[in-house]
Amino acid sequence: MRLPFARSLTTCALLSGAALALTPPPGWVQVGPNFWRDASGACVLREQAYPQDFAPIQSQQDALSLGNKLQKTLAKEGMTRLSMQPVSQQSDWSVLLAYTYAQGGVKYQIAQLYLSQGGKLHTISGSNAESEASACVGVMRNFLKGK
Repeated sequence: MRLPFARSLTTCALLSGAALALTPPPGWVQVGPNFWRDASGACVLREQAYPQDFAPIQSQQDALSLGNKLQKTLAKEGMTRLSMQPVSQQSDWSVLLAYTYAQGGVKYQIAQLYLSQGGKLHTISGSNAESEASACVGVMRNFLKGK
């Protein structure tokens, strides 16, 4: 099954991505540049680095503020079941968004981590079919949270 990756920010969709060095969870296989799947193929991860300036998020409050803005943008783009969580990344913060995306009559759960790397926007996204009950879903979500 091929799982999609929804555009989460209209501006980000216009920017070209480049690879960084993601180390996926054990047992996941690389199936393309910046793209991994679990052994069953039920879950996928994608990493993107953008040339867009993106200052490090300094506090939990800043992460909450950014997350709220991102949620509004996603809602306008038709995403549903939106949730947001600030995530501590050592001395910086990141934003983890989760939402449902429909494509071709199928609903997908997307989890997307927004962080600053070298002052540039960096995202790591995970996707699975909404009805997927595989253990890879929990592994992927914990991976994105840094656990």
